[in-house]
Amino acid sequence: MAAPPCWHILGFGAIGRLWACHLARAGVSVSPVLHSAERLRTYPGHVTLCTDAGEAHFTLPGELATANTPIQQLLVATKSYATEAALAGVAQRLAPKAPIVLLHNGLGPQQRVADAFAEHPVYAGTTTEGAYRDGGERLVHAGRGSSFFGPLNARARETGEAALEPLLTLPLEAHYDPAILHRLWQKLAINAAINGLTAVHDCANGELARHPEYREAMAQLCQETEELACRLGQPLFETPLFDQALKVAEATARNYSSMLQDVRGGRPTEIDAINGYLCREAERQGLALPAHQRLLEAVRARHPNHHGD
Repeated sequence: MAAPPCWHILGFGAIGRLWACHLARAGVSVSPVLHSAERLRTYPGHVTLCTDAGEAHFTLPGELATANTPIQQLLVATKSYATEAALAGVAQRLAPKAPIVLLHNGLGPQQRVADAFAEHPVYAGTTTEGAYRDGGERLVHAGRGSSFFGPLNARARETGEAALEPLLTLPLEAHYDPAILHRLWQKLAINAAINGLTAVHDCANGELARHPEYREAMAQLCQETEELACRLGQPLFETPLFDQALKVAEATARNYSSMLQDVRGGRPTEIDAINGYLCREAERQGLALPAHQRLLEAVRARHPNHHGD
């Protein structure tokens, strides 16, 4: 029996590493695509996955975008603002009809990639898995969650879930959802209510639920998001968005959002693909979202060299 095709991973942060380790554990060949020759020089070629069950070590040889091996399957786990440039860097290596799976926060890049790579099955994913890097090449799988993947373009809808079988059969709770856009909107709505506020107030998620001023700000954001979603005919949740956002903030009370971590680390944030996306969609509808606009500008001010979507 032939070995399964290699999965190339673009974006080798916590989530990219988590999926890479689990694919390797399942016997699938994995190649991280690293962003620079310096990073490749310092990368030891392995990752240690730390879970409640202990530590496991995986050999994951890295390569550069300029390598000449064809890419048969590609998982893109970059930040939203880096997705399109990262894909452009490996586009010439994509085998015909190679599936592309996008796994990042926000909305905007997914639709553009689906259009630009129409000859490839393009899928999007969303996950609530919790993982973080603990220095060097150690990865801590801090919280079990669930993931959903689904088609973004016609080619992916024709291909169906067969292309994603290696991702869906791992010991991570992952499912195929033909209506993935609904899942992406739900994740976007929650992130837009939580991440930016934690970045501005430099607080853990749970503080948003406990602090009256922060709760009120979250309620305003949720109200505006629901108004836009209604205008677009985009369903969100069966219960009010604010209730859902509070539930997530309380369930992840000790967590620090990725956006806050980016602000603390002096890195660009994904605010333009989250609250910024909502503001742009609202403008197309002739709708004002003042709470989202204020938050967008406040987060941008913390990183003047932000990346637009």
